[in-house]
Amino acid sequence: MERKIGKYHWLWAFILLASGLVAQEVQLTARSSRTSVGLDEPFRVTFSSNARGGDLNPPNFEHFIVVGGPYSSQQTQIINGSMSFSRELTYQLVAQEEGTFSIGPATFEVKGKRYESNTLTIQVRAGVQRERSASPTKSVGFTVDILSSKKEVYVGEPIVLLFSATLFEQVRDLNMLQSPNFENVLQQQLDFEQQSRRERVGSRIATILDFDKRLIIPNKPGTLGGQELKITGAVQKPTGRRDFFNMPLMRWEQEVATAKIPAVTIKPLPTPKPAAFSGAVGELELVRELSRTSVNGDESITLKLRIEGTGNFNTISVPELIPPQGFDLYDPEFNEKIRYSERGVRGYKEFEYLLVPQFKGQFILPEMQWTYFNTKNGTYETITLEETTLNVTGEALNEASTTDAGSPPKVQREVSSIDNDIRYLQEVDENKTQSKRPLLWLWVVFGAVVLGWLLQLVSFHPKKKSPEAVRAAVKKDINAAWKTNDPEAVDQMLNALEGALVQRGIAKEHISLSTLKEVLGPEVGGRTNELIERLQLALYAPNSTGSNEEWLNEFNALWEQL
Repeated sequence: MERKIGKYHWLWAFILLASGLVAQEVQLTARSSRTSVGLDEPFRVTFSSNARGGDLNPPNFEHFIVVGGPYSSQQTQIINGSMSFSRELTYQLVAQEEGTFSIGPATFEVKGKRYESNTLTIQVRAGVQRERSASPTKSVGFTVDILSSKKEVYVGEPIVLLFSATLFEQVRDLNMLQSPNFENVLQQQLDFEQQSRRERVGSRIATILDFDKRLIIPNKPGTLGGQELKITGAVQKPTGRRDFFNMPLMRWEQEVATAKIPAVTIKPLPTPKPAAFSGAVGELELVRELSRTSVNGDESITLKLRIEGTGNFNTISVPELIPPQGFDLYDPEFNEKIRYSERGVRGYKEFEYLLVPQFKGQFILPEMQWTYFNTKNGTYETITLEETTLNVTGEALNEASTTDAGSPPKVQREVSSIDNDIRYLQEVDENKTQSKRPLLWLWVVFGAVVLGWLLQLVSFHPKKKSPEAVRAAVKKDINAAWKTNDPEAVDQMLNALEGALVQRGIAKEHISLSTLKEVLGPEVGGRTNELIERLQLALYAPNSTGSNEEWLNEFNALWEQL
């Protein structure tokens, strides 16, 4: 009996240790590597718990920026038969301003019971960082400057911000902790090759690295800039120890530099503004292209009205065409191609119209005028498109005559084929019509019989999907494409949003922040405009930053409100 008990004594010991661990009171504590720090001086906050299960929720680090983490670790120990367990969650923070601030408690839930950690108090002083920088053994590894291409611009005129780092040590993983946050501004990260050069800075030789460029286009007058940005990087520092070969051992330390965006004056456009001015700013052209100026009665004309050049294409609208008399005008197709560069936003927007002749003769495509603000000359300029004569020939059409009102008369026409895909109305011969009237009655009777047969089959046809079902299907398809990283997902989401706005009465070419706020309300309109701009930037400039998961969540929320 004693031998049997001894054989299983380890099992009883394990059960007793496990029961002791379960019975152990749950603890959650918070600690900081420093309680007094300087601006731009990273420090660590660690939350520790002795419970295995549950989720640990960190506090809101107000007044601080997370520059690293969270880093998690866990450990189990058995000392003199006593078992203990601990797990930690560590964040690396940097202060945004001077003062004394509190870091609230973290929360932890185990088996429905909620626990809170202690509160930390951190004192932030500017002097600590200055003393640290003055120390030769703890000198800064890098600094960052932000340079602006211009000191003053007009509304709609582009600005380029260049981010340049001065590296005094080996530095890697330079990263902006937050992007510049401007109101009423189009912002786009430019794709460019990083450039570096060696220069003497004071008494030291440093590497100058241009690591980021941003295109900024302001939409309202005022002063842009003045805000500070935090840039983090890992700096190589000696540990003070040497390896087996007497080489110094190094480690990577996280450092944060502060850079101030230079102030740029945004000037309002000169007054008085011409009555025909619609807000276009830049170096632009208005172009009207015709596929032909002479056609037969069985041909059509393609007309393109296009704005091209460099300008504020995010707010530009193509003017409406003044149509010629004597032609049927079909709804236009909208085309655009836009790219971002250091010169600004370059590309075009155009309407493509189809003109089908109604009569033969000569017709005038009227003169058009369009006014924009030329940022190069600092003046308003008006582009005039001269009137163009269109010649229509062919026996299928009647000669155009003028009524008392000065416009061509209305003529009854029948449908015939043009170019296999265009259909137009042709004049009816009254004598032939009289001879065909008996056949017309036969067709009417036959049509009535067919109609009755079709009505009987209606109940067997599947019902069309309701608008709600269609919207749900669109949302489902986009979510599936997004989560599988389909390269067409961005385009699908953008098309879905624009289609929903068209149903709300907002044409694609008229989508703007002011229009969206007016139709959808300030809050929903602003969020919709921001998401559309992000998607457009991602579509035309794939290197733009953004969170895919964040965009999908925002789309799902807005889709229910559009």
